[in-house]
Amino acid sequence: MKIVTLIFNIIFCIVLQTNAQQTEALNKRIQLMHAEKNPQKNIHTMYNIIKVFKLDTGKNVEEIDLLKGNVALSFLNAGNYTHFEAYIRKIKNKFNQTSFLNMAVSNLIKIEAFNYAAVLAKKTIELYESYKDDPSAKPNNFALEDWNRFMKMAAYPYYESYATVLHQKGQYKKALFYEEKALLGNENLLQSSIELYSALLVADGQTDKAYDLLLKTVAMGKASIKMTTLFKKLALQKLGSDGKVTVFLDSLQRTIKQQYALEVAQKMISNKVAPVFKLLDLNEKTVSLDSFKGKIVVLDFWATWCAPCVASMPAMKEISGRHPEVVFLYIATQETGIAPTTKVRNYVDTNKFPLNVLLDASSTTASAYLIKGIPTKVVIDRKGKIRFVTEGYLSDSELINELETMINLAKAQ
Repeated sequence: MKIVTLIFNIIFCIVLQTNAQQTEALNKRIQLMHAEKNPQKNIHTMYNIIKVFKLDTGKNVEEIDLLKGNVALSFLNAGNYTHFEAYIRKIKNKFNQTSFLNMAVSNLIKIEAFNYAAVLAKKTIELYESYKDDPSAKPNNFALEDWNRFMKMAAYPYYESYATVLHQKGQYKKALFYEEKALLGNENLLQSSIELYSALLVADGQTDKAYDLLLKTVAMGKASIKMTTLFKKLALQKLGSDGKVTVFLDSLQRTIKQQYALEVAQKMISNKVAPVFKLLDLNEKTVSLDSFKGKIVVLDFWATWCAPCVASMPAMKEISGRHPEVVFLYIATQETGIAPTTKVRNYVDTNKFPLNVLLDASSTTASAYLIKGIPTKVVIDRKGKIRFVTEGYLSDSELINELETMINLAKAQ
């Protein structure tokens, strides 16, 4: 979930701001702990970091809290909830406690452990509300203005996590209450937030409000596949027939396509030959870019640990299904840890997608294409020239509309 990334970034930013003198090496060690699955290894690493970097329990409270939080999460992920709670209690700063509690909730949601997730989500909110208006709770040397900004930012994921769990448990009215608290004052909502909010509005019988919310999102070309599906159902109730719904959606889509055609055309790249590569697929068969001469090729640079990469896969499945004449190659790159190939294979086997996965174990191909971050899509025309490069992921509709336009423009070359 994107909420996990948001919370970890918030707490990590606090550590950086409260002690600007900390070395890059220390920060990297802390981040590695966040990815470590073995609790005992993390305990050993924690004490080693405290010793090597001479962290003081008074001056370096934030750093030590971050170490304890990572140990706590590793116990949670190992299913040892007793030790998880023990290490959460060792965290001195209340904001750090709520941050790691919320990350725990997100991890529990992933494995559908909703009962314990509900307990922790409620505890997170109770603790947050106990100190959110208390300036003395802020970390040392942290500007009050920045602290107030963080408090407002933190409310979003804390309340939404609880709303998500309550939704899964069928407590829709209560979930709607906390989701509206999460969205209060927030203009730039995550795609997942709009999905949840619209579903809760429908469950509460507020179909008109859900329709208006989804109409705005669909008309902007920023809806997810789930949002579009729900919107079609609500539109059918209003318009009365599938035919009228289709005509209405087509009219919206025409406007969106016109906008994308103008914007995307300006991004077209000329005279840049796509670097050739030979990579192994999951069956250890060598696949060469040269073998697809005369075809439009879309490269998707991704990784299993990359949340936006994973979030974009439903949209990639949709767009690839629309264009069987286009070759889609999913290049798994920057995979970390032990047995990266196994991680990729497990992901594909579990999700039955993506197909045509290639393994860029040393990131050589990503480097050849000057990939700065993932996910990144590269559109190559029939002549083997790079026509478009698009980075990141915001919503299903935006990705689908953008790639649809890029593919059609590449075909015209």
